[in-house]
Amino acid sequence: MKKLVKLEKPKDIFIDTEIKDFKDPQFIYLPCECNYKEGEYLYKNTFINDIVTSISGYVVKTEKLKCQNSITKCYKIANDYKENIKEKIQKKKCKNKDDLINYLEKFNLNNIITKISNKESIQNIVFSCIDEETYSFSEFMTLSNYFNEILETLNYLLNVFSLSKGIIATKNTFSSSIKNVKSILGTYPNILLRLIPDLYLISYEENLCDYLNILSKDTLILNGQEILDLYYALIKGKINNSVLLTISGNNVLKTMIVMTRTNTLAKEVIDKYIELKSNDYDIYINGLLRGYKENNECLITKDIHTIIINEKKTTIEEECINCGACQEICPFHINVLKCYLEKRSSKKCFNCGLCNYICPANIKLKEVVGMVNNEKKKH
Repeated sequence: MKKLVKLEKPKDIFIDTEIKDFKDPQFIYLPCECNYKEGEYLYKNTFINDIVTSISGYVVKTEKLKCQNSITKCYKIANDYKENIKEKIQKKKCKNKDDLINYLEKFNLNNIITKISNKESIQNIVFSCIDEETYSFSEFMTLSNYFNEILETLNYLLNVFSLSKGIIATKNTFSSSIKNVKSILGTYPNILLRLIPDLYLISYEENLCDYLNILSKDTLILNGQEILDLYYALIKGKINNSVLLTISGNNVLKTMIVMTRTNTLAKEVIDKYIELKSNDYDIYINGLLRGYKENNECLITKDIHTIIINEKKTTIEEECINCGACQEICPFHINVLKCYLEKRSSKKCFNCGLCNYICPANIKLKEVVGMVNNEKKKH
């Protein structure tokens, strides 16, 4: 296993343990190339390319939203609060891998289908409910509040792949989650609970499998969003249009966990639930280390699990002092200093952000070392 580090936890985090519900947004926004007209009606669960509508309602107009430094044309859909569905998906009991893949295609769960398809054989199934970065609590809250659904889904998958054991991996610091799961784990003797040390990048597939002493090549690892998507599809026969979202940061008075519909504007969720310390702030998506800077016009998709709102801070980049801290902390043993001085990237870079985190000169090393690997890599 690669060398891992423990991140310092902020001392000013106050978490509201009650999950807020934002399932009835006034509008959603569909970033897609279609020819919808104003007044046209869209049913809930309408498939538009890779997007599924999370409400039913009418096309109001098109708007241009600025997300990830680009302008995106979106259809603005007004919610009629009727949840009208044109055609329900017929529920099916899956008996094997091919059955499962064919069935999941009806729910547009391409991410999970790809994970399953890429494994020649699946000998282990792991639910990894591990929040990597500070300020992120979505995985923790998923396990704390949906452990019955998680166990039922894992048991279903074990039957599909004819496996005798499944694993739930959680941090050993999550005492409330551990207590909740243990209280009913006895009814699922085929599912094991494994406690994982609170180390950064421990949920990275190779690291987690090494720690669990199983092979990565034949292990299916699922996160909280994927488990809930599978629960709705396999157990309920429905499409899950919701995202469990952490909204946190040093500019937030209290960290909130919100269940919101997909393609909701982040600003609407923030304005409804979040009390800010200052109106001068920066927004980061999915963490300060591996995440990216964004504005409040971004849309909530299933790829987003955390919004961090931090006080705007100006840092001055200074000259490198050759301290070697960036090389020492790099879990992938990259010669970060050499890459920086030669202005070249490394194919081994995972964009973990630890070199930025540790640099006393505030040099944005990740932007140099990982510049050719800026695709959003998944756990």
